[in-house]
Amino acid sequence: MEKEFYQMWENVLKNIETSLNNPRSFELCIKPIKLIDINDNIVKIEIPNPSFERSFFPFVKILKEEFQKVFGFLPEIEITYASANYDENKENSLFELSLNPEYTFENFVVGPCNRLAHAASVAVSQTPGVAYNPLFLYGGVGLGKTHLMQAIGHYVREKSKSKIFYIPAEYFVNEFISAIKNKTTHIFRNKFRNLDYLLIDDIHFIAGKEGTQEEFFHTFNFLYNNRKQIVLSSDKPPKEIKFLEKRLVSRFEWGLVVDLQVPDLETRVAIVKKKCELRKIFLNDELVFYLAEKVKDNIRLIEGVLNSLVANYTLLNRSIDKSLIDENIEKLYNLKKEEKKFINLKKIVDVVCEYFGLTPEEIKSDKRVRNIILPRQIGMYLGREMTQSSLNSIALEFMVKDHTTVLHAYKKIKQLIEKDRNLKNIIDFLKEKLNEQ
Repeated sequence: MEKEFYQMWENVLKNIETSLNNPRSFELCIKPIKLIDINDNIVKIEIPNPSFERSFFPFVKILKEEFQKVFGFLPEIEITYASANYDENKENSLFELSLNPEYTFENFVVGPCNRLAHAASVAVSQTPGVAYNPLFLYGGVGLGKTHLMQAIGHYVREKSKSKIFYIPAEYFVNEFISAIKNKTTHIFRNKFRNLDYLLIDDIHFIAGKEGTQEEFFHTFNFLYNNRKQIVLSSDKPPKEIKFLEKRLVSRFEWGLVVDLQVPDLETRVAIVKKKCELRKIFLNDELVFYLAEKVKDNIRLIEGVLNSLVANYTLLNRSIDKSLIDENIEKLYNLKKEEKKFINLKKIVDVVCEYFGLTPEEIKSDKRVRNIILPRQIGMYLGREMTQSSLNSIALEFMVKDHTTVLHAYKKIKQLIEKDRNLKNIIDFLKEKLNEQ
């Protein structure tokens, strides 16, 4: 297959990453896909294993649409697995969103910044439900929390037939909402309590969601009392997670709470070398140190820079030097800054829907029920407060009658938050989440 096809495929993936505006979903559900062949209108892709197909399925339509924009035709997707000889018993023992094959203990670089977190993760892999239960990992973006959690999954999967579930917290929330809608909460409970390991990334996502916190409280108790291992991660320690119930804060602190800090230069150098080894790319020591000195606060950015260097080298035949490294670092940092500071109406719709468990179609519908009206009004309020959009633009986005409906919603929410402390907390939480993204 021609090189330009691979370059166009990379463009498809970049477009999906931008449109999703959800790094976790992209990394878990899209990034592991590999392009194998394009023949007429049939596009053959490879995914890691059968369990991955369940998490990938909701994104097939998006993949087709973005593919059509870049390649000019709507494809038929043909799926193959990375290994035709997968172990069916292990597949059944690990019913999770697919693990990144690179996120193993062998590929994790240990330094002073993460030594305790690494040791604790290895310990719970070998002796679950004993010393550190729950194990609570926290730290900034790109410091290794997800890597360690998935490494536990890989290790346990390799060494035993234990039932493991690794998921982002938003998956737990969405599954719970779906169970309520479909009146299948008994199936949901059985799914999450019939486990040996429950690993949940970004547990702070359940903060402020009363029903979800109630359900997770009982799931936690059931697993803990049956000496099943629980591993959680967050960007903050339990006590600093806003709108998290005190009884959950208390339980999260029962085991071991450990932070992952920003790695020092020596550790970053070792990480760059390890990443180069995995990507089969050679950088001399001068360039390795140069990259490690330039990117200090986020290992994921180092990974992104290296991916860009590989693409430039293999697809465009560009030599890797300091100027190319600077160029790619600048692109990534500028992208992160733009994503963080730019809040638009679509982002508001997505965040509000995510919080209240709605779809964009539902919040924009003409349904006049409270569980939709209030989120819709909150969305319009945030649109007026946090963007430069006109009232008419907000009305069009939320598909309401005209600008007077937006103005009415804005005034109503503004009055309510002066009287209702709980609603004010929800608004503050949504603003904080929008500013973080």
